[in-house]
Amino acid sequence: MNDEVNISFQDKVKISSGFVLCSPPGEVNDVFNDVRTLLNDDEALQDGVLQAIEQYNIEQYITVTPPDSDYKVIISQYGKLEEDRFLDPRSKQSFKFDHMRLVAYDVEEYTGQTELESLRAAVEKECLAYVGDHYPNGVCTIYANNNKDIIIAVVDNKYNPNNFWNGRWLATWIYDTQSNNLKGCTKINVHYYEDGNVQLNTEKNVDSQIPSNEVRFLNYRIFACVSLIY
Repeated sequence: MNDEVNISFQDKVKISSGFVLCSPPGEVNDVFNDVRTLLNDDEALQDGVLQAIEQYNIEQYITVTPPDSDYKVIISQYGKLEEDRFLDPRSKQSFKFDHMRLVAYDVEEYTGQTELESLRAAVEKECLAYVGDHYPNGVCTIYANNNKDIIIAVVDNKYNPNNFWNGRWLATWIYDTQSNNLKGCTKINVHYYEDGNVQLNTEKNVDSQIPSNEVRFLNYRIFACVSLIY
């Protein structure tokens, strides 16, 4: 009796992409190399799995230091301008991003205008100070989208492969300037793999209404919520 299971080419790509998207923090390269060996087809890798890596980088808030910059920018859906171009709202520049090599290049001035820039910049100033004080390896990027939302993206990674564990703290806060509604989501992913394979994946959602007379204290309200979650 032949117990061999025949898996189609498309299914192999789909399964491999799923492995990539489930990669623990700091281990996506290891997963990719294993998947590449399993597929044994670089063309399939190019067509299918590399798209999963792009999705992974955006969902997991991978960070990059743009050319001639001394700080990191988060790669996220909120800063995506075109197929491979992302926004650095802090410098008002955009750049292309190589999802395989994790490098930024081809920097251009960003000419898009937003009516919320003054509020975005004020929130950014406080967020940078807060993240610098509370997150050892933290990075934050603040966006103003659709002339309506202020979006705060925060990520902090801790990789300790010598002791067989890695972890990521990821948070998103969206403030609707029209309704004064503040929504936040914090996600934590920790992987421990010494003599085993254990993962913690959890998230916390917050939904709050900010009184109009307290909008100028927006950044403090946001991080008060963050502190409570932590």
